[in-house]
Amino acid sequence: MRAIAAGLSDVGRTREHNEDRFILLPEFNVYVVADGMGGHQSGEVASRMAASAIATYFRTDGERDAMMNPGQQLREALVDANKKIHSRADDSRVHRGMGTTAVAGVYSPDDRIFFVAHAGDSRCYLVRGTNIKQLTRDHSLIAEALLERPDLSEIDLSYLPKNVITRALGISPTVDVDLCAERVQPNDVFLLCSDGLHGLVNDEQIATTVQRHRVLTDACAELVHHANEAGGRDNITVVLVRIEPDEAPWSKPARESERGSGSP
Repeated sequence: MRAIAAGLSDVGRTREHNEDRFILLPEFNVYVVADGMGGHQSGEVASRMAASAIATYFRTDGERDAMMNPGQQLREALVDANKKIHSRADDSRVHRGMGTTAVAGVYSPDDRIFFVAHAGDSRCYLVRGTNIKQLTRDHSLIAEALLERPDLSEIDLSYLPKNVITRALGISPTVDVDLCAERVQPNDVFLLCSDGLHGLVNDEQIATTVQRHRVLTDACAELVHHANEAGGRDNITVVLVRIEPDEAPWSKPARESERGSGSP
């Protein structure tokens, strides 16, 4: 089985800049979404650095770390990105405090496993048939509170500040990156997205949209449209990865596909 992918990023309806970033590395079966944070466009810098660092890792250090499985390599790539972003923020007063969430996936054809690594509240979902399952757990104040106290009511949660992230790349010298693995089936679709999508479009609508379109670029466009129709109050980024029964490999491109704000 092989993976095919498409992605789309949109500034939304209220933001002036797109601080999201996504990257597709089909030659390595690696896919990334990053949602930058920080004033003076520093979030844009952080998310761009995350994408670039992860791409560089797989082109260079990934060969050195060939004894690791793809999931372990993916986690190391995010850890490496964290070090680079934090170092830049530490050295520059303009970029002080910048960071980015990141969710990344890598497909291992040999094992038929899709690994997901993440830090922050950007998510990965699995759409299988008509069912949708969230594979990642948000690293946010509300999610952490619910983990400690599952019985908290909506009223209790309303007193907590929203959109407070408890983990991200670049905020600290080290970062705890979560890693999970999912054994794939033909026609599985994995969705990586920023909170500009999942904060406005519910799971049922996401699953219905993904299943309605065979062409992944069309599904990406409709998901972004739904988020904008719901207010578009944040940048919106989606990457869709579908597992196909065809064994034919992709040819290696000259360079990765990147979209979002800023340049590589």
